[in-house]
Amino acid sequence: MFSSRKFLLLWLVLWPWLDVAAAPVRSAYGKPNVLFIIADDLRDYPAWLGGHPQAQTPNMDRLAKMGMRFTNAHCNYALCNPSRTSLLTGLLPSSSGVFGNEQDWRRSVQVQGKMTLPEYFKSRGFLTAAGGKIFHANHGGPEGRLAGWHGGRRGFEQDAAWETRFPEPGVQIPDLPVHTGQNFNGLDIWHWDWGKIDVPDALTDDGAVVSWATDFLSKKTRKPFFLSVGLYRPHSPWYVPQKYFDMFPLEGIQLPEVKADDLADVPDFAKGQEKPGGNHDRIVQAGKWKEAVQAYLASVAFCDAMLGQVVDAALAGPNAKNTIIAFTADHGWYLGEKQMWHKGKLWEEATHVPLTIYAPGVTKPETLSDEPVSLVDLYPTFCDLVKVPKPEHLDGSSLLPLLKDPSAKRAKPAVTAMGGGEKVSYAARSQRWRYIRYADGSEELYDHQADPHEWTNLASDPAHAGLKEELGATFPKEFKRASRTGVEVGSTPSDDGSVHLKLQIGDDLTPEESPRLEGRGIFVDAAFDYNPQVDADSSLVTQGGEQMGWALHLVAGKPTLTVFVDGKSTSISGDGLSAGRCNVRAMIDADGLMSLAVPGRSEVLAPTPFAEGFPRQPNQGLRAGQSFGPLSNKAYPNSTPWDGAVQRLRVTVFAPKAAPIPPSPTPDQPLPQDTGKSSN
Repeated sequence: MFSSRKFLLLWLVLWPWLDVAAAPVRSAYGKPNVLFIIADDLRDYPAWLGGHPQAQTPNMDRLAKMGMRFTNAHCNYALCNPSRTSLLTGLLPSSSGVFGNEQDWRRSVQVQGKMTLPEYFKSRGFLTAAGGKIFHANHGGPEGRLAGWHGGRRGFEQDAAWETRFPEPGVQIPDLPVHTGQNFNGLDIWHWDWGKIDVPDALTDDGAVVSWATDFLSKKTRKPFFLSVGLYRPHSPWYVPQKYFDMFPLEGIQLPEVKADDLADVPDFAKGQEKPGGNHDRIVQAGKWKEAVQAYLASVAFCDAMLGQVVDAALAGPNAKNTIIAFTADHGWYLGEKQMWHKGKLWEEATHVPLTIYAPGVTKPETLSDEPVSLVDLYPTFCDLVKVPKPEHLDGSSLLPLLKDPSAKRAKPAVTAMGGGEKVSYAARSQRWRYIRYADGSEELYDHQADPHEWTNLASDPAHAGLKEELGATFPKEFKRASRTGVEVGSTPSDDGSVHLKLQIGDDLTPEESPRLEGRGIFVDAAFDYNPQVDADSSLVTQGGEQMGWALHLVAGKPTLTVFVDGKSTSISGDGLSAGRCNVRAMIDADGLMSLAVPGRSEVLAPTPFAEGFPRQPNQGLRAGQSFGPLSNKAYPNSTPWDGAVQRLRVTVFAPKAAPIPPSPTPDQPLPQDTGKSSN
């Protein structure tokens, strides 16, 4: 018989390989490490992809040659937040309902209860660590704010996913050494600026992340790790040290190949960027096109240098023989193609991303695959590479068969979305074709074998009807909503005509689901945990837009009630809140009075810009905890979705005021005469 000591020893030996469903955390003993590196806004400019003949990316090329490079990899949405949400949750945008940069993915009812990639690896016993932008975040605007400006440097971070976080828990991006908004290029286009900065590599935001990552990789960890490194460049602003600009003399810059009438055969649904005064028009008129390409190439070269340091550290460190290295980007970028700049849309420049995977013992050097793959495939791929079961919710397909056999084929194209709900459009990219079907039914079809620039739209050719049907069949059949329905929120009027909504952060009602406001007033009761670092400029609840609407929000830590009528706003603000549990109540009555109270501290009263309730119904819906709603980007640049916990958020819409009851006739008052006319 086994002694208790022998049984314990046998258990310790077998434990790492046992899959005990009841155990919340399993041992990852003996598993390989994963080093996941993601760049921001990096299109197909690594030299190995051939996107630009002047690109200088020796480190990206070196890593690509170490293992397998995917020449036909695509994002699932060409914006930061929905792309990263898809990659890290393993859900297509149509499954998560996340399709906007201001949409906090953590609040999606479709995501809740499903583990993200790092969260899952943590549950399997891996040490999870991250530096830089992994989930959606950004530069923080001219002040380098922790929150605000599309999430700020904290962004939509998942604190529970990481055991170790750089620059600190709850913060994704280190403060930039030179804040955005310098207007070096003279174009004054929001945060999109470029210029040489006199800062050494190590003191840049990416330099700080890389220094931390190289230190991490130089040490032996107690257990296998899942290390995520987010490189912020080439995201704007393109502020990088001068030496990277010097690599690309301005006079020799080659512009992208463009066709003058490229938009002639593009559906109206896809147009808009070509209008006079748009980004392309402004850049061309100012003679800045070459400057922009130079700045982007310089930022790509800087990103490459940062990547090189991380790869060097991984290969020189104690974990080199047992560390998987994957490198990609969240989406591409336009540099004037189809008169487009920035990101978005469904064309090749925005969806095509670099993807390389080096997996010791699995991949062979100098291998490539031109099969269509997408970023949603990475979650199941990492699971297969470290030999852990895949969660059931994943939409992607593992790339392991391709990593083992470069000649392997895939049956489905890579699918990218644009828009959401009933307004969603899709693109399918196969090995040869790109097929786009817009929300209004219009189409584009490009043959990449003969037309790599996507200059000739073949969608109207009857010969391709079968091909379009085949590719279109791969589009999701449903785009799920990220928020609860109006019925779930409580938008059905009660017997007396009033409406009582019990909201949670993330609720987003359509105009049709939202309560009727015309001739009515509202009462809001909110209880929440207030953190001045992240919630000082957040929205609690809004309805409507600048022409007609209201918002209960915070401005620099002060609770504020704002009413909008015909583009003009009327606001009242209470005293600044202190950190911790807070309660705020607001009312807009039907008698021309608005009030804002912080119970036990202050109450403010003011007249509303209308006398008897809202004069008409807003044409936009009600949203809880989401920016911007009626709050314009220009007037409230630091507005950000609500980050903290909310215990109570209730909105009561009062019943309409009853029509006055006419007095009963007296003997000396004749009854009203029936004129036969309608009183409507």
